[in-house]
Amino acid sequence: MIDIVKKRVIDWDNQLRKEKHFNEKFGTNLSPSSVKELTGSFRRLTEKSKSKIGDGTLQQCEEFYLSLDLMKQNQYTHICKNRSAAFYKIGDEPDSDKENSEYQRQFSEWDEKLNEFKAQNNWDKFSK
Repeated sequence: MIDIVKKRVIDWDNQLRKEKHFNEKFGTNLSPSSVKELTGSFRRLTEKSKSKIGDGTLQQCEEFYLSLDLMKQNQYTHICKNRSAAFYKIGDEPDSDKENSEYQRQFSEWDEKLNEFKAQNNWDKFSK
């Protein structure tokens, strides 16, 4: 049997452009770091990017991501992906109350997990 491997190619330039108008589009008031967590653009960074930690070019979540070992990077990515999926689904349910929807509950749960993960892994070390 032949295994077919599909790799998803992400256009990071397009992704980063979307972040510019994120708060306007979704009616939020999130920090640039929080927006990057929802869009997942911190994942574009590689080992080569570690030299940028502390020089002011990276957002807090990006510096945090680069400081983690591979296993913790995967955990962080997993939490952010699930939190993001719930965020984008809020309000998509017909006749739903955005404040009491199932996706709002899921988002809150993943947000809590994200905050716990950050607390356990020195998030405050990278606060701006």
